[in-house]
Amino acid sequence: MAQYELNLVDYWFIVRKQRLTIIMTAVLVIFLSFVFTEAFQPKPVFEATARVKFDRTSTVSNLLLESFTYASGNDLQTQTEVARSFPVVEQVAKELKMVPVNPTDEARGSVSYLNSIYQLQGRISTSLEGPTSIIQISSRADNPELAARIANLTAVAYREENIKARNRMVIESRRFVEEQLASLESRLAEAETSLSDFKEREGQVFLNEEAKAALDIFTKLEADLNRILRQKDEAENQIQILIKADKTGGSLGDRIFTEEPNSILASLNSKLLDIIQERNTLLINYTPQHLMVRELNRKIANVKDEMVRELVSKVKSLNDRQDSLQGQIDRYRERYFGFPKAAIELSRLEREVKINADLFATLKSKHQELKIKSAEQIEEVSVIEPAVPPSGPINQTNPQMNLIVSSLMGVFLGIVLAFMRESFDTSIGTIEGVEEYLKLPVLGVIPAFSDKEQRDAAARALPNISPESIDVFSRLVCLYDPKSILSEGYRSFRTNIQFACKDQDIKTLLFTSAGLGEGKTTTVINLALTFAQDGKRILLVDADLRRPLINRRLGLPREPGLTEVLVGGVPWQSAVRTVTDLMLGPLGVDHVMNNPALDNLNVLTSGALPPNPGEFLGSSSIVDLIGEFREEYDLILFDAPPILPIADAITMSSKIDATILVYQVGRIGRSALKRAKFLLDHAHAKMLGVVLTNVRAEITPEYGYYRYEYR
Repeated sequence: MAQYELNLVDYWFIVRKQRLTIIMTAVLVIFLSFVFTEAFQPKPVFEATARVKFDRTSTVSNLLLESFTYASGNDLQTQTEVARSFPVVEQVAKELKMVPVNPTDEARGSVSYLNSIYQLQGRISTSLEGPTSIIQISSRADNPELAARIANLTAVAYREENIKARNRMVIESRRFVEEQLASLESRLAEAETSLSDFKEREGQVFLNEEAKAALDIFTKLEADLNRILRQKDEAENQIQILIKADKTGGSLGDRIFTEEPNSILASLNSKLLDIIQERNTLLINYTPQHLMVRELNRKIANVKDEMVRELVSKVKSLNDRQDSLQGQIDRYRERYFGFPKAAIELSRLEREVKINADLFATLKSKHQELKIKSAEQIEEVSVIEPAVPPSGPINQTNPQMNLIVSSLMGVFLGIVLAFMRESFDTSIGTIEGVEEYLKLPVLGVIPAFSDKEQRDAAARALPNISPESIDVFSRLVCLYDPKSILSEGYRSFRTNIQFACKDQDIKTLLFTSAGLGEGKTTTVINLALTFAQDGKRILLVDADLRRPLINRRLGLPREPGLTEVLVGGVPWQSAVRTVTDLMLGPLGVDHVMNNPALDNLNVLTSGALPPNPGEFLGSSSIVDLIGEFREEYDLILFDAPPILPIADAITMSSKIDATILVYQVGRIGRSALKRAKFLLDHAHAKMLGVVLTNVRAEITPEYGYYRYEYR
């Protein structure tokens, strides 16, 4: 339709006109929403939630680490991940009998075992409850009881895992002290046995006061030396632990013990364990190759290097003190070399017993303290609200809401589609619209026709022709049914052309279209037949050297034709087909004889398809050829290719007296039609008018005038 500004009334008319589209769209959306809701109804999923509270403790157990320090950097966000970590979920899976309770190492590393854990982990989610320290543990399952059980088991497993983690340092420190106690007890027993054997063998040994004082100093120096040697061995062992852990990748178990809780080494040890636990938390959800995990590994290596440097410095200091004490011991040994050997041996044995006894007593006291701390059972997690089976699935549909939403969406989508149909309808539906838009007169209106009806009519008019020929000749309505409405449309088109050319010397007409399939060839053939029936000597030239159709429509051979004439191989008089060729074709003698007007129709087919059709149609020889045609015939009709795909018609248009544009209503948009008109004007083609094809008349009450629309 022609372009104009829309107002509210126009919008209402569009809604009225497209009301069926709106109603059908709304009904279809409502229907499909219910169908898809029922057909793709998801399996019911139930969600249950347990709530636990996390409190960072500050009991004496957190101050135990005279021999070990522990990281204190866990935040609540980390705890939410720990609550669904692999160890926790593994314990839940064991309780649910999803995996063996006591798996072997091989079974624990199997794919099926790990998949069971990870599948269960995917059904568990954790989150913080606002700014509080309460963690919500939610689980999903296909029945409410299982969902509640998984949530409760996860809460309990998380609590037990937290207890293990927080008491693991005390337990390991206690185990370390117990190992040292066993070793010291053995050494103390050996020292006491040696002292007893010496006294039985040597009897009572007497020394003067000066000798006793010297031996006491000598004994103290040796005790200090032994302590330095023990500290040195401990530092060297710590260096080996750090180096070994660095080579094997490190873990939370690769830690060191220190008797100096306030030293730099203790601070570095605490920092190291903080980073290790942070990395282990990330490894719950990420692989060791993840960027964040690799960055924490780098920090761990840096802290270990700093600890190794600190320990190396400590070993160097202890070596200096060892050398100093050893020098003092040597001087005392030289000074009091004359002491009785029995007295010196007795003093050494007594000193060995005293040192081992004192150290054994210290470790025994430490062991009692650690036993007390182990009994405290540090608990930071408490279950404050267990999960209960949910009353309904979380993915349950709401039919009422579904109806409301689908109705609104259907009406909205229907209105959108209605206006889209109007906006995308870029065709021009009225004669007035075409003439106004192109500034060209409409010379003819060819009514729409049914292919089946035309084949039936052709079969009745041409009974002795094969079905293949019927399909070809069914488009030549002016030949077999000259009294039909369709033939009358072509005759009206012929009359309008005659009036348009009345005062002009127009003997050559070029027929083209904007795009493919607009009925151009059918129109020009039937127009040629009507002119021939009117007594005009007509030459129909197939100038479409890419997809020629005239020879097929008339049942004529394609070669020789226009191509052979242009290259000079055949005179055009020999290439032109006459009524004789039509008689020899599929039409036969009887049908041609019944149409005497065919004597006035001559046809020049396309000939062989050249590799460069544009150069043929743009050559100077075609101008000479057209001049010869003008001398011989009353009217020459050229069937040219479409304009927009190729430029052959534009090339020829300037050499022809007038051009007629064929437009199938509704096939292409107005912008494409306008572009075709512009290209012809730009080539200085003389536009005679437009012919509309495949249209039907309809009385439209909204506009109140006779209007042609496509179907």
